[in-house]
Amino acid sequence: SNSFCTLLLSTLKMPITKEMLEKRAAAVRTGGKGTVRRTTKAAHKSSTNDNKQIQGALKKLGVTPLGETEEAFFFKNDGTAYCFKNPKVQTSMQSQCFVVAGNYETKNMKDIVPESA
Repeated sequence: SNSFCTLLLSTLKMPITKEMLEKRAAAVRTGGKGTVRRTTKAAHKSSTNDNKQIQGALKKLGVTPLGETEEAFFFKNDGTAYCFKNPKVQTSMQSQCFVVAGNYETKNMKDIVPESA
């Protein structure tokens, strides 16, 4: 087994040509001929930017916290509902706007509101 690995490695060795080096160099160059090489392009995080935009829009509406809320339900037409446990609820009476933020679960409406007999 060990001799097979040695044989395999020795057969895979190839001479490195100028074309191969140029191809590898072109892969890491992000701009034109005179630019600096770097391995990867910088990834920009947009989720924090989106969150700032949302917070700015809420500040313009003038929302204020609405105390503690244990749970909130949003019922949908298809018989399911979004169930928020301990959501952050904010309100603006001037613009008649409520903001409910937090983690939620999608549940069947029959699990939330049992049928009355």
